[in-house]
Amino acid sequence: MFKIKLSQDSKKNIYSILPKILIYIMMIYSVSNYYEFFKWYFSDNQKIIEEAFTLSLQSSIPMFIAIILIHFFYYPKDIKDRANVISFPPIIFLFSMNLAFLISMSNMYYFQIYNIPEELDILRSPSAGVALIIIAFTILSISIRQFNKVNEDPIPTSSSNLIINNNIYSYSRNPMYLALLILQVGVGMLLSIIHIILFTIFTFIVLKYYVIFPEERYLENKFGDIYIQYKKTVRRWI
Repeated sequence: MFKIKLSQDSKKNIYSILPKILIYIMMIYSVSNYYEFFKWYFSDNQKIIEEAFTLSLQSSIPMFIAIILIHFFYYPKDIKDRANVISFPPIIFLFSMNLAFLISMSNMYYFQIYNIPEELDILRSPSAGVALIIIAFTILSISIRQFNKVNEDPIPTSSSNLIINNNIYSYSRNPMYLALLILQVGVGMLLSIIHIILFTIFTFIVLKYYVIFPEERYLENKFGDIYIQYKKTVRRWI
């Protein structure tokens, strides 16, 4: 019988790959179920209410697992020379939308506790949603490009070497976070799911108090008067 002995480096590589594989599996499974759900949701086909609820769970729960795994395995433990933010902003955005979807579908297909006021139906506008999504991605693209020009990492869990205050950053200190909020509203309008739009408030609160405020404290401590002056001349959002 042959025995395979793995070196320490090989074991480390395997352990580092396994979380990625699991995350990809959960993401692919979630996205495929989301696709099936919305393919039915926007069609004229009938589905048993229990089946619709089950499919919504199969869409949202794997996404939650992927989000938790991303934070657990990839959020840096070392807090030296970086902002002590709660998590990565994109997965905060995904968590908020996923939670909004789960609550909406759970109420619609299982609990049926409340109804969305008809006055909010004005927010169900696919064309307006597409327009907002385009605006959001445009802002994100311009913002990330400014970081790339100076070889800075836009992820707030990394260290900062300079203050970017030109181009779009001369109008907003946090255009990427603003874009995430616009994107969430746009997706909610496109999908006609009011909960996703309303949960933009949740995203706003988490980003403001648990991402932006820690970032501002970090940048003030590191850059002093340069950043303080920048704060005085450019708004936090717009």
